[in-house]
Order: sequence, then structure tokens, then C-alpha cells
Amino acid sequence: MFCPYVNSVYLFTYVKENKMKIIIAAVSGVATLGLLWIFFRPPFGENIVRLNTNQRVVALTFDDGPSPPYTDRLLDVLAKHNVKATFFMIGNRVQQYPETVRRVIAEGHQVGNHSYSHPVLGFLPAASVRREIERTDALLRQIGVKGEIVFRAPVLTRFLPVAWVLARQRRAHVSCNVWSWDWTTQNPDRITKTVLKKVKPGSIIVLHDGKGVYGNAKRLGTVEATDRIITALKREGYTFVRVSDVSH
Repeated sequence: MFCPYVNSVYLFTYVKENKMKIIIAAVSGVATLGLLWIFFRPPFGENIVRLNTNQRVVALTFDDGPSPPYTDRLLDVLAKHNVKATFFMIGNRVQQYPETVRRVIAEGHQVGNHSYSHPVLGFLPAASVRREIERTDALLRQIGVKGEIVFRAPVLTRFLPVAWVLARQRRAHVSCNVWSWDWTTQNPDRITKTVLKKVKPGSIIVLHDGKGVYGNAKRLGTVEATDRIITALKREGYTFVRVSDVSH
């Protein structure tokens, strides 16, 4: 039978006899939560989520390429609208399709680093993170990329190892504030509506011209949606820039 008095006495006695254990458990719990927070949300380094502007300016970004023929078709769409974008490229695909990379550069777009092999960098040791970044940097330099090479981690996993390496390189991480979700659907209507619903001045929009290590993923829906997104946003008075065109 439940008796409030007896249970209260029991609880008081238990706490009194195990006070130190309870304190240690509480401190350990708080410390664990703190360490997890630091790991997943490092309190140092720069994470760019949006452009530093309140003007009707947005940045289109494309991840996981180069991936012919979809990168080339996206370049055709961008050229038709006279729009510049930023392409975050995977190193091993840069090696496979150097001519596509050269076309991206020649047409005035920005080329960024998206790791060498598209692992989930946030769960790798710092040394492995550094190798993934530096190997792709070297490939991009060899192929003709000049100036700043912006970086975005695969799956946007800017966890502690990634933030640590980037901070030591005095380098920002480019994230986003508009997800297209085009890796879950290639329905151009859905992609377009998803993006247009979320866009605000200064938005960084993420789309994909490839699919991680599976570079032959079809991206026709993304190509069509990009055409529609540009048309709709221009109608609303938006202009388009590369990530580094607006100071952050």
C-alpha cells in the first residue's frame, strides 16, 4: 500500500546515505551533455549559414559533383539566365572529370572543396579530415582554381574534428539555410516549392549535381527545378552571387 510518509522517509534516507554518489552521477551527466554539445556544436570557428546581407541576394550552391551530364546541363541553365553559382566538388570526381571542372571555372563560377571521397567527416579523426581537405585543395589548384577555396563538409557535419581542422587553417565552413531536399526526390515541382517557400534575403541554397560517392545519380529534376527557381526569384527581384562575392 502506498504511504506518502513512509516513502518520503525512505527517499530522504536514501539521498542522505548516497549523497556523494548522486552528486557524482549528476556532475557526470552534465559533463557528458556538455561534451556532446561541444562535439556536435563546436563553440569556435566560423560556420556560414547565410550571406551577410539584407538585400534580395541569394547564393545557389551545388554539392557532390562534378557529375556529367548533369553538371553540364546545370551550367547551360545558369548561362541562359546569366547567373553565377558555387560548386562544392568531391576530389575523386574532380580527377575523373577535369574538363567539367575547367568549364565551371571558365564560365565564372566558384569552385569549393567538398572533401576527397565524401565520408562523414565529422566522425573521423582530425588527421583524416585534414587529408581529405588538403588532397582536394591540391587537385583544385592543379586544375586551375585560384583565390579562396571555400569548404563544405559532406552532409554538413561540422562536428568537432572538422571545426578543429578548419580553425587551424583559419578557414570557414559554408553551411546553408535553405535545403532543397533534392537528394530525396527528383520531382522538380517539389524541389522548386521547397526552395521558394524558404528563401529569404541572404539565403544560401543547397542543391546537388551529383550524389556523394554515387556520382551517376540522376539529377534531371534538379536541373529543371534550378531553371524554375531562378526564373521565380528573378521575378521577385532577387539577384544571384557566388558564396565569396558577399563578405561574411
